[in-house]
Amino acid sequence: MVTLAWLIFWMPLVAAIIIGLFLLKRPAAAGWFGTGTLAAGFVLTLSLLMQYRAYSAAGSAGHVIESAITWIPLFNMAVEFGVLINGLTLLMLLIVTGIGGLIFLYSTLYMAADESKARYFACLCLFAFSMLGIVFSNNLIQIFIFWELVGLSSYLLIGFWYEKPAASTAGKKAFLTTRVGDIGMMIGILLLTGYLAKSGSGTFNFLKLEGIYAAMPSGTAELLPPPVLTAVALLIFMGVMGKSAQVPLHVWLPDAMEGPTPVSALIHAATMVAAGVFLLVRIHFLFEASADALAVIAWTGAVTALLAGFIAIVQDDIKKILAYSTLSQLGYMVLAFGLSHADAGMFHLTTHAFFKALLFLGAGSLIHGMHTQDIWKMSGNSLLKKMPVTSWTFLIGTLALMGVPPLSGYFSKEAVLAAAHAGPAPIFFTAAAVVFLTAFYMGRLCAAVFFSKAGSGGAHTDSSNPHHTVHESGWPMTLPLLVLAVLAVMGGYLPIRELIRGSAHPAEHHGESAAFLTALSLGLASAGFIMALILFRAPRKKSFPFPGILEKKFYFDTVYDLMIRYVQENIARVSDWFERRIVVEAGANGTANFVRSAGDHLRRLQTGMVQTYAFVLTAGVTLILYFFLIRG
Repeated sequence: MVTLAWLIFWMPLVAAIIIGLFLLKRPAAAGWFGTGTLAAGFVLTLSLLMQYRAYSAAGSAGHVIESAITWIPLFNMAVEFGVLINGLTLLMLLIVTGIGGLIFLYSTLYMAADESKARYFACLCLFAFSMLGIVFSNNLIQIFIFWELVGLSSYLLIGFWYEKPAASTAGKKAFLTTRVGDIGMMIGILLLTGYLAKSGSGTFNFLKLEGIYAAMPSGTAELLPPPVLTAVALLIFMGVMGKSAQVPLHVWLPDAMEGPTPVSALIHAATMVAAGVFLLVRIHFLFEASADALAVIAWTGAVTALLAGFIAIVQDDIKKILAYSTLSQLGYMVLAFGLSHADAGMFHLTTHAFFKALLFLGAGSLIHGMHTQDIWKMSGNSLLKKMPVTSWTFLIGTLALMGVPPLSGYFSKEAVLAAAHAGPAPIFFTAAAVVFLTAFYMGRLCAAVFFSKAGSGGAHTDSSNPHHTVHESGWPMTLPLLVLAVLAVMGGYLPIRELIRGSAHPAEHHGESAAFLTALSLGLASAGFIMALILFRAPRKKSFPFPGILEKKFYFDTVYDLMIRYVQENIARVSDWFERRIVVEAGANGTANFVRSAGDHLRRLQTGMVQTYAFVLTAGVTLILYFFLIRG
């Protein structure tokens, strides 16, 4: 099992290097080589899963396998590089290699005409390696390294079409925004290990840290005082806020839709944004030690879910709608974790990967077939007949996102609602409101794209190619849609919770959802979807109350732009003045000028005349005699 784990781990990096060195001039070969690598990784993951289940059946449930080498010795502790295998690891491996492999296959056709296709697949493989590094990591330092590598590879993919100013800007925005959260995460890691090192218990290893937390009695304030516990948890949560796009570090995710659509499906639906939630579950013991930290986490998730849901209802770009939907669902996952239901949050992460990847790839197929991302320009084209596979699978993904039984989203969303119902009432009402908003903005999308009255948008044609007609995509794009549609339907019946509960040690109050919660959820979803169909089947758009607030995304970007313009830029000017005048001119150049001037004056003493040297020698001897004989 350990050998398999290391093999799965390194394969995408090897593929990225081979593509970068040998296949840049052979884009088709690069695409299929990258796809084959991920497919092989998925097959090996299935083998690893079967061996792990057999191994665990012979021992205790939730068995953990760890293999590591000492990388950097540090005084009384060491930084390791290793792999950690348990149920949570295997679940994320299946998501990264399985859904990732489907997205790689989809990309072979979607990016077929792109001149930089080989570079695209090299970046995809690098991203897959980075995600596998996070999944396999057995310590905080290793996971932070791959955390940053994921940020780099996502920057390369978001800004893949760097010749477009919007894509280049989106890549930089994503990179810089997530760095803000990562600074907090780094400080939290150092603070935790610093306090533990004082007591001789310093370690970065997850299993050892969990043992320390489990053995720590409630009165042991000298080891980790309660304020330190809370500070550490919230600082590390800042990293989660950046990667999983939680308010107020959520602004990068919608703009990241400037990248190719398969990138949106891979990074912003199935893997990268899930990394934050995965980290929460991986080190759940650290957060559960602080009730205050859990409360902050729960409210952050609730606010993110609600605000993103509201913004989604006014978007006209199909990818932006799905982006804000992702934000909202990530808020759901974080909310559940903050309410001590790590299993519900991770369950929703898994099912969300199924149906949101399906929706993003379906959107990409629509864009590929119609050459527009505007939902109103897609309307009136009888897509259910012209693009049946794309259209019907997209509708399946929509129903799963809405939580309609018996689709996968129903089971996981009910688990989150049950967790919210057991928590504070305002959080439960927020979660219920998000159910309505989700159905409403997806109903609006479907009404415009699939169910609009004939002629609403006018049968769309590509202005750059008047002979282009709407058509179904080829099999490399439709096959992943069909597979993901099956997972969106059947995912709730897979043994997902068995793997989670063997790893996350969640609270034991995760009972079945009450009947009235199911009724409430279905009622709100039905009301939102039907209301949207009624309102948006007409040819014209509808306005909303407070359109300025929603269209300006609650002014987060505006405030950040003002802060950068009037605060950051002024700080930069002052720093530039200080650096040039004080550090460079007064410090470095001033010191150099002083040394040069002193050297010039000292050099004048070297006249080369014997009389001068004799005079100086006589004066020196006289002074010495004065101090030692007369003054002495």
